[in-house]
Parts: sequence; structure tokens; C-alpha cells
Amino acid sequence: MCYSPMIQKSQKSLKLLEAEFGATSVRDSFADYENLHQENPKKFVDFSREQIFPGNFAPVVTAGHIEPMRYGAWPSPDIDHPERYTTYNARLENIGSSFWLGCPGIATGVVKVKAFHEWVQVADLLKDGQVKLKEIERLFADKMASRKKSVEESGKKFRPSESEKKPVADRKVTIIISPEGSSELYVPVLVSRHAQDPGFKGPDGGFAIITGPAPEEILNAGHERCPLHLTHSAALDWLKAKPLERDSLRRQEKIHFIYRLAN
Repeated sequence: MCYSPMIQKSQKSLKLLEAEFGATSVRDSFADYENLHQENPKKFVDFSREQIFPGNFAPVVTAGHIEPMRYGAWPSPDIDHPERYTTYNARLENIGSSFWLGCPGIATGVVKVKAFHEWVQVADLLKDGQVKLKEIERLFADKMASRKKSVEESGKKFRPSESEKKPVADRKVTIIISPEGSSELYVPVLVSRHAQDPGFKGPDGGFAIITGPAPEEILNAGHERCPLHLTHSAALDWLKAKPLERDSLRRQEKIHFIYRLAN
């Protein structure tokens, strides 16, 4: 799973995407998003923020265009309780399923990812040996102190959470995983379109990051999945492909990943 990727969204980054993929930014869509942010900054968060969560928006390259899309593909409105489905990741082994192929306007796309955040077991990190127990203890203490201050300033009584009561080795912690060096990842995605209704507001595109089995260095940190990361030529071919055409998805960039604790 890739829960929270980091995606550069500056004007410079968009210009680079245009050059790399021969695509044109849909400027009206970006302007509309900014207007929505002014109206409802909680739902449509500041577009310049690199770290995104499911429901946030990021620039996605499709065939010839770059536009803001929701992190989370739109499922078919014909399935029962579509809101119950996780649609921000798509397992490579499942992208030919009726669920994904049934998404409205299903197509291919690419996002350029700088790094991604994952929850892992502290015990797994300690076993890998790259992070020391004292670092994690200090991180947890700082977070609890910050939360305590916030709760008490609001006039409420502070109580440790169930997680905070556990021994450190039994808890989970967030790490930031990134490619070693300064490279970014060309990550393939599935794109779908919202079945418009009169009350809908926002960009109509949504995307799901395609994931595969994690390489050894991520497995050692305690996480089993990783976004696919294509060569540039494979990313170009993926944009021309249909969702069932997986040949380009086999041409992944050879990358070694590193990680660190998230603050």
C-alpha cells in the first residue's frame, strides 16, 4: 500500500512534466481548483502542499494532458456502497478485475513521486537496525508532549491514547521512503472519472497508484508493497496503453530505496 505520497506541484515541476511527456497543463482546471480552495480550504487543501492523503489532489499526466485529480479513483456508481472501497491503490495483480475495469472512464496515467510515507511496526525497524530505539522513544515523547499541550490549552484533561500506553516495540511508526539520490519515481496510475451529479464540485478525475511487491530494503523495514516505478520510456508507453496492457509495467527503473523516521 502507498498511503501518503509526496508529489511536487510547483509551476516549475509542472513545466518539467510538460517537457518530459509532451503534455499540456489544463490551466482552467488548475485555476478552478484554486477557486475551490478559497471557498473550502479544508476539502480542497493548498495545492502546493507536497504530501497528499486520500481525497487530496495532485497533478496527473494522461495522454497529452496534465490536470489536478483526486488521490482515489472513482469507483462505478453501480456497485453497492462504493464509499466503502479503498481506491487510492490498485494492486498490479488485480488491475484486470471487474472492479477496476468497471470504473467510469477508466484510463492510464502517471504521477511523479518524490517519496512516500508508510506505517510500519517498530519491532521490524529495530530488527533492521537502521533506526535506534532511543530515536523512536524521543519521537514518541515529543509527539505526546505536543498533543498534551494542545489538549490542555483547549481546556480539556489529557489522557494517553491506547497506542501511547503500549510498549514502544509494540507500536507502529511512520517512515518516509525515498529513492536513494535525487531521482523521482515515474509511478503508473489508473484514472477514472466521476459520474457527474448536480451537487458535485471539483475536478472529475481520480487516480489509484499501482503497487507491486516491495523490494528487499522496504521488506526489511516492515512493509510489503511499493509503488511501481517505471523507466521514462515505459511511462510514455503506459500512457498509450489500455489498462489491461501490462507490458510497459514490467519495465521498472532499478532503484535502491532508503528510509527515515517521519517527524
